[in-house]
Amino acid sequence: MATTNILYVYMRGWRLLLVCTLLGLVAALGVSALMPWRYSSTVRLLITQTNVTGIDPYTAVKSTERIGQNLGELAYSSSFFNAIMNQGTVDRGYFSTDEIDKRKEWSQALDISVVPNTGIMQVVAYHKDRAQAQALAVAVAQEMATQAPNYFGYSVRVQPIDDPLPSRFVAKPDFIQNGALGLVLGFVLGSAWILARMREIR
Repeated sequence: MATTNILYVYMRGWRLLLVCTLLGLVAALGVSALMPWRYSSTVRLLITQTNVTGIDPYTAVKSTERIGQNLGELAYSSSFFNAIMNQGTVDRGYFSTDEIDKRKEWSQALDISVVPNTGIMQVVAYHKDRAQAQALAVAVAQEMATQAPNYFGYSVRVQPIDDPLPSRFVAKPDFIQNGALGLVLGFVLGSAWILARMREIR
């Protein structure tokens, strides 16, 4: 009986529900359009260790995974940023001179992750210019390959296994994801409004 009543309420208020859902979509896309548009470029790297005699494969994989996670965190540091800028391939003027703003922009320019249970690291760089996004991804990969032995010992080796893969379209903001969230939010708010109105009528 309760299910029938709910269906009846939705049938009576479907126009309002549709309007709210579409408004949620339009609002989400509108906000996304106002956000800075950035392209992405992705590079994958393989982390390996030598001199792992006597260590079982599971422990070895977990060790390289942990190294990848630590290396990913180090990539967000100021010293790593300065090393990337010193390579001369990335436009330093893209980043603010204010230290607080610069750190925020740098953290937003990179997305580094490690594939679980593997020694494969993925570096995704974001920039408003597609060519600069690719240059940034390559620079980060090269710096990781160079600095990994200094951070974790010379038994650790990091090497790119893919050419940089640039995005064809804008990667951020994600219009599809944001649009879907807007639809859901609009539907929820519309449902709440319809139910509230029906209670008032009763």
